[in-house]
Order: sequence, then C-alpha cells, then structure tokens
Amino acid sequence: SIISMVDKKYILNLRNSNLGSKQIAKMLRTNTTLHELFLNNNNICPEGVAEISKSLYANTSLRVLDLSCNN
Repeated sequence: SIISMVDKKYILNLRNSNLGSKQIAKMLRTNTTLHELFLNNNNICPEGVAEISKSLYANTSLRVLDLSCNN
C-alpha cells in the first residue's frame, strides 16, 4: 500500500512515483505525522535532494528517509 500505519507510525511509500522534489519538500515542511518516507527510484537529481534536505529542518516527525537509487 502507499500509506500504512505500523505501531502507530505513519509510513509513506512513494517508490517509483516520479513526483517532483518541490512537492515533496513542501509536504515535508508542513507534515507533522509522517515517520517513514520511501522515495527510492524517483529520478530525483542532486538539487532535488538538497531541496528535500532543507525541508527537514522544519520537520520534527520524520525518522526514516530512503533516497536510494536516484540520480
């Protein structure tokens, strides 16, 4: 499934979804419930990874971020 709840932790699986890094970064800046986010195989470029990384300063709930197998 795309989103699941395991042990009261919200997990979002967006593998192979090709979403833009700007939309992901915007979501991460405002989200307060997501614990794990899987973004592997999304063709996210280094600039996109930097943008997502900057958004994590405002996010206090995310504990796992998978960015493997991107550009």
